[in-house]
Amino acid sequence: MQMNRITLLVDDLDSAIKFYTDAFGLTLVEDTQISESKRIVRVASSTEGVSLNLATPKSGDEALVGQQAGQRVFVFIDTENLKTDLTRFAEKQVEIVDGPRAESFGHCVLVKDLVGNTWEFVERN
Repeated sequence: MQMNRITLLVDDLDSAIKFYTDAFGLTLVEDTQISESKRIVRVASSTEGVSLNLATPKSGDEALVGQQAGQRVFVFIDTENLKTDLTRFAEKQVEIVDGPRAESFGHCVLVKDLVGNTWEFVERN
């Protein structure tokens, strides 16, 4: 068994593509219009492994946007160069929630995404 996709609710697919690729440095893996009402959009840290399936909420689910994990960290990203990420975050005006800070496992920073979910970027020792 292998996990391959996790759904991330967003308000607007085009804005989300721009944010997650430009501000977070993720790769657009797929953008396919299936029908007038269905579009598959996936972003990932690489073209292999788990991807995020960006989706707009169904009726009644709008309040869940930005609350994927409640007040916990939604996604943990291992990065090779946190300094580069921090520079990109500053350029793209990404909100830093905590850090950057040194921990026993490496250096990390908590940031908010486009819709308010918290992500942790970690450069491991």
